[in-house]
Amino acid sequence: MDLDEMLTAPQDVAAWQLADAELLQLIPELSLRMRQLEALRVRLMHQVDQRCVAEQVGASSPGNWLAGATTMTPGQANKIVRLGRELAKHPEVAAAFDAGETDYDQIRVIVELLNKVPDGDAPARSDNTATDTDSDASGDGDAENVFDIVGTDATRTEACARYLLYAARTEDSTVLARRAKALELILNGDKKNPDSENAELNEFHASPGLGGRVHLKGHLDAASGEALLTALSALSKPRPGADNRDGQTSKDQRKPAQRRADALTHIVRSYLDSAQAPVEGGERPHINVFVDADDLAATTDQHHHHEKGHHRGRRRGPAWMPWLGPISLDLAAQISCDADITPITMDSDGNPIDVGRTTRLIPRKLRRALNSRDCGCAFPGCGRPAAWTEGHHIQHWSNGGPTNLSNLVLLCRFHHTTIHRGDWTVSIGDDGHPWFTPPTWIDPQRKPMPAHNRRNQLPFAA
Repeated sequence: MDLDEMLTAPQDVAAWQLADAELLQLIPELSLRMRQLEALRVRLMHQVDQRCVAEQVGASSPGNWLAGATTMTPGQANKIVRLGRELAKHPEVAAAFDAGETDYDQIRVIVELLNKVPDGDAPARSDNTATDTDSDASGDGDAENVFDIVGTDATRTEACARYLLYAARTEDSTVLARRAKALELILNGDKKNPDSENAELNEFHASPGLGGRVHLKGHLDAASGEALLTALSALSKPRPGADNRDGQTSKDQRKPAQRRADALTHIVRSYLDSAQAPVEGGERPHINVFVDADDLAATTDQHHHHEKGHHRGRRRGPAWMPWLGPISLDLAAQISCDADITPITMDSDGNPIDVGRTTRLIPRKLRRALNSRDCGCAFPGCGRPAAWTEGHHIQHWSNGGPTNLSNLVLLCRFHHTTIHRGDWTVSIGDDGHPWFTPPTWIDPQRKPMPAHNRRNQLPFAA
């Protein structure tokens, strides 16, 4: 079966009947045809645009009509219309698109670069390149070298188009975009600050949504973006975790986007913990949680007795944070457990009766001792560095738990959440080190496991 036969009724193609060799031949052919069809859609939409067909049938614009006639978004539809207008100015690029030599994303990269070419109608190369010192000083000499592959009769715009079309034969749109950016810098020299490096165009929005989540949106200049990506890189790598008696590590189940979100949260928390932030409202910024004292004590007591089935049948009132409003008491309990965040407990009339406990914050000397004992996240199979951990109160401070070495354990944020979920429990053993009791689905006997850094020190811990 050839491709034309298949395309007469694609839904009837019995893919499972095709031989391996047929699959390997048909898929590249199909991909080529899809590129050609995308180019055809752009050409047809350009005719709709030129003839004002959409307006004649009542649509406000060609993009508006295309979005209504299909399931694509108005943004996608408008990009197709704009691309048709741009390709009309560059017939050589349009011909490559129509032939299927380049895909839709590559063509958009090329067209965007062509719009930025300075002196686009000027010759790509001049006869006095070698002696024209002014040209070299502005970066044009480098441009001449780039355009060696396109001959001497092309304009700058034509030369840029041919250069990128040539590169598009072997490079995907992401790599091609980097090449186009480098070409833009060569062409502009130091004459112009490109948008990608203009910090004045930076935008960042952090908007509390109606559902209690915060929505992030924005874009940064190249230098700031590079700094952010560098900071996120090390913190967003997959993190294996132990989920069995032997301490064998399992694959990190988080998606890449989840890992990056965790990394960003870690960066922000580390900044707040550093005490380097500017003063706001007379104090260093930190997270405040307002919660009823009895509710907090009942919630943490319920967590403490979770495994024994002890539950208090009292009304659980709300807790809230200044920016995002109401939160669950379980989250309030976890936040107030963190040795670097301050809860503000309220009485039944809403009056503050306690702003944390002065001894609840871990003193620097105690933190050093904790780092020395646990050497990082103590959860079996983890071992994240101490700098990436939080101090967890084994007996919650609202239930009288002291802030001392025998009531604290270092946990990364992921395993801190795991402990608060109640499946695992942690206690300080007779040896003065943390021991973790797994849930029954991991070990029916619930035999305690030593902290991560102790596994190789104890002969019976394997």
